[in-house]
Amino acid sequence: MTRSWQKILSTLAGARSREIYARAVLGEPLDAAPKEIRRLVDAGLLAADHAVDGELFKEVLAAAAPGTPKGVDRFFRDGRIDGLPRAGQDRADLLAHLAERLLPADEELGEPDVNRLLATVTRDVPTLRRALVDHGYVERYPDGTGYRRATETS
Repeated sequence: MTRSWQKILSTLAGARSREIYARAVLGEPLDAAPKEIRRLVDAGLLAADHAVDGELFKEVLAAAAPGTPKGVDRFFRDGRIDGLPRAGQDRADLLAHLAERLLPADEELGEPDVNRLLATVTRDVPTLRRALVDHGYVERYPDGTGYRRATETS
């Protein structure tokens, strides 16, 4: 049976359910109506024989834990990157993702605008900007007046 943390918490939100569950945990007589016990059994807090599962909360927490991020998502923490990966393909994948996600296609941007956009994902704006240019994902005009996202035809 899959136990839902939402069902468990909603059941324990009621004072009477908490009291009965506490009695079960302490090994005391439940002194409860069948309907009250059924509510705790349905939530997975008690087994059919009214026993308490000592592993319940560990199991529910483990089931609710987020999975391991895949792809470029593994470089983000709370929507931001701490730095650029050293590995060549990982670095290339992240830079390509950031260029596409942050910089509009076919639009020239000044350095302040580029910096503002990059600042949404990193504290180290100059390093990220330089890496995007150095790896060919962003073009910098020779006179330094503007940037644009590189395209396959650029």
